[in-house]
Amino acid sequence: MRILHVCLRYPPAIGGVETYAERLVKETRDITAGRDVRVLTSKLYSHSPLVELDPNLLLDDPMYVQRLHHAATPFISYPRLQALTYYLGHHRPDIIHGYSFWYQPADAAARYARRHDVSFILHPMFYRHGNRLKPTWELYRHTLGRATFAAASAVVVISPYEQRLIEQTHLPVKRCILIPPGIDSELLQQPQPNPFAARGIHGRIVITVSRLAPRKGLEEAISALPQVLRQHSDAQLAVIGPDFGVKDRLERQAQQVNIAAHVHFLGRLERNELIGAYQHADILLHPSHYEAFGISVAEALAAGTPVVARNVAAIPYVAPHEQAALLFNTRDEMVSHLVTLLTDTTLAARLAKAGQKRVQQEFTWPSAREKILRLYDEIT
Repeated sequence: MRILHVCLRYPPAIGGVETYAERLVKETRDITAGRDVRVLTSKLYSHSPLVELDPNLLLDDPMYVQRLHHAATPFISYPRLQALTYYLGHHRPDIIHGYSFWYQPADAAARYARRHDVSFILHPMFYRHGNRLKPTWELYRHTLGRATFAAASAVVVISPYEQRLIEQTHLPVKRCILIPPGIDSELLQQPQPNPFAARGIHGRIVITVSRLAPRKGLEEAISALPQVLRQHSDAQLAVIGPDFGVKDRLERQAQQVNIAAHVHFLGRLERNELIGAYQHADILLHPSHYEAFGISVAEALAAGTPVVARNVAAIPYVAPHEQAALLFNTRDEMVSHLVTLLTDTTLAARLAKAGQKRVQQEFTWPSAREKILRLYDEIT
């Protein structure tokens, strides 16, 4: 059985979709069991703006990953993989995985699958925010997007929230299957050095882990810090993740409210350093306004880090309020929850323990692999 995953970006490009796709590939690829799993993707690091990965990072690509050239689409953010239809035919897949609604690789894969009677699994990673209410998005949803859903033998969602959104949007779905990402709990609990001490950062440390991008809520995190500092003067905010164009603005904001000494931009951390950051932080703050799942929230829970997160999208599924985390709807609630967990260490420890247990029970790769393999048997 030849299985082809088609996605716009793939590690070492970073992101929840990229990580999810890579892990599904690794979990299911087994030549001796007759599963020849391959990947068609691009060399892109980001698509808005279009930035390619460092070529040196691609030297370690496994042989089953093929990267195509990309091309921009005028006037809209819809980069295309060039000659994708040709390469889909070249690989002659029995099953195609397509990733991400509003992305050309999934749309092209759906058209190919429909024309050639190939089983097609769609991972829409569906969410809605302001940008996805514009006329161009609505036009896409009623045309290309609708056709992509209609072509899918199965739609795989990563949270009940995503499934509800799809149902509310009235897109055609033959069958819908919930397969959330797995989290490497054992890896996240292996002790790592303190990356903050190595950088001279001391005190009560609150971290954010995300791209530095619009609608990630980082401006609100910085604006909340002065109120936290009034009750915990040693509080530090460590902002972890690559810059997607907003770092300069965030640095100016911290300077304007006179807390620059308490805000630290660490950039992208290597995997073990990131695990160390989870382990040695007092709180993970997740202020993002949209989230298809919330990998960093789940990883923090697995590492035993208390979590304060915005009560939005899939977050209540990943980290239920007062069971595994404290969730907020307003900036004042954000401040209150941060102060509460920095003050009440007993509550923080209880939530951390409950969060670890939830991740170990609900979000595992063996479970995801079993569901995907069962789906393969059912659609072929």
